[in-house]
Amino acid sequence: MRIYRLAASASLAITLGSIILSLVIGTATPAWLATMWYPPDEIVGKSPLVPVLGGLLLLGLVNSWMLWQVLRGPAPTAVPMGRAATGLRLLLYVNVLWLLIPSFLPGLVETVIGLALWVPALVLLTVVLTGSGRPFRLALLLLGLVEPAISLASGLADDSKLQLFVSPAYRATLMAVGVATFVVMVMLLLAQRRDGRWSRVTLLVGLGTFASAFLVELVDGLTRGSTIESIAEAMDVLYVVWLARTAHELNREPRQKAPLRVPTAVAAVGAVLLLMVVGPEGGPRLTYTWQSDQLLDCWAWSEPPRVADIPAHERDRAYLCSVSKPDRYVSDQELLGKGRDACTRFAAGEPVKARPALLALLCPEVIGRKYPDLLLSSAQIDQQQAEKENIEREQLAREARKEDALCRDPWPALRTRFQATASYYDWDAQPYGIWDPEADTEEDSEVIWNAESFDTLGTSGQLALIFTPSQDWATCVTAKALRSAPPPLRRKGWDEVVEADIVSDSGHLVMQMLSASKVRFPNLARSGPGIYRLRLYTRPGEDLILIYPAKRAA
Repeated sequence: MRIYRLAASASLAITLGSIILSLVIGTATPAWLATMWYPPDEIVGKSPLVPVLGGLLLLGLVNSWMLWQVLRGPAPTAVPMGRAATGLRLLLYVNVLWLLIPSFLPGLVETVIGLALWVPALVLLTVVLTGSGRPFRLALLLLGLVEPAISLASGLADDSKLQLFVSPAYRATLMAVGVATFVVMVMLLLAQRRDGRWSRVTLLVGLGTFASAFLVELVDGLTRGSTIESIAEAMDVLYVVWLARTAHELNREPRQKAPLRVPTAVAAVGAVLLLMVVGPEGGPRLTYTWQSDQLLDCWAWSEPPRVADIPAHERDRAYLCSVSKPDRYVSDQELLGKGRDACTRFAAGEPVKARPALLALLCPEVIGRKYPDLLLSSAQIDQQQAEKENIEREQLAREARKEDALCRDPWPALRTRFQATASYYDWDAQPYGIWDPEADTEEDSEVIWNAESFDTLGTSGQLALIFTPSQDWATCVTAKALRSAPPPLRRKGWDEVVEADIVSDSGHLVMQMLSASKVRFPNLARSGPGIYRLRLYTRPGEDLILIYPAKRAA
């Protein structure tokens, strides 16, 4: 038995067996795998079983017929074939193989491989075909290259956003590609008929590609997202059969007829189709507005752009981008007319609904009389904000220096070069801390904050937090680093005296900057790495911190 008969018979037998198995076990999975050649999704399991199996049976018959046609291979050579015809036959069979084998490559790679196989085949077709004039074949080649060029450009471009906001020019391009593909297929069938090598069945299969494409689109529109849609798309194999039959019958001898020329009627129809693609606009628009190919730029603004940041020749477009709604079509001229009318009424002192920041894009001289800040550029606004923040920082620093000057050392008899005093404002009820700067104190912080109870001093590992009571005046904080335990200090006059251990693995303990005057405290770990004792004396408006090695304190 010939291989194509064996393959078609085996495919049909597998299809029937899988459908019977699906009926027995009550699920379409076996039949789906045998006919669709990939696992089913959740939608298949939710669809009625009998209609799905009916569609899969029809698909199995189509697949068997396709295998019969494709696996017949090249017919014996009846007449000597030139290099072009031999190369064309090989390329056509490679195209068939590429279309039938499932691919899991990235989309752009698949597009490049498909074009690398089809474009040379198209070129050789225009060379091999006889009975058609040179202008006809040149037009066929040029139109045939339109769809591959657009496909490659779309694959190289990042069109994920364009799928959300498709411009009229983009839609017109897609329609033009569809028309070009239709015209190319018609011209190929006309050239094949004029050549005489291909049978009527091959030409009918080629014509059937139009019917199958229309059927797939019809089913897609009626049953979008359903199982029937997937089955209908899988039946679109007439193009593969046409390629195989075209390669199979290349061995015949062409008929010698007068060259085929493009009829006037065909040219007229092509011109009409192009006019239909271009078509009139639904409403007047300007070429530089939000409806142009650069429409994505319009949605880059969360707020209207400042007029000083936009060149004068682009302000109309910036206004249209800011006021246009993608779900509501209003012509550009109407939007601009309403905006300029609002400018006139604003100049006359009449109330308007439009935001002044938007109208400033159309009439800055009118809006600037009442809102001069709207005419400033973003750089000027940032500069003003920076100057305001600098003034506020300087004011805070001056106030902090005054507060620092009022603070006094509460234990002046205990002097050390490693001490500092600064004022601290506890506006947001946040503690100030002492820690090892080279340690990861995140876990220590969690331990302190998650403790069941703590009063003024909380310590864990290499972190200590001092919780000064919230108040409306500054707290004077004095920290002293000692080499040994200090003598006892009378508790009289202090509300609380607490002690705790703190660890320094790196030999450094730092206190955060407390004052806006940027008073810096020295390294509080004078004896290097080890365990230190931290003693805190506190009363309203004053904290005294003593840090010394714990081993010497013992």
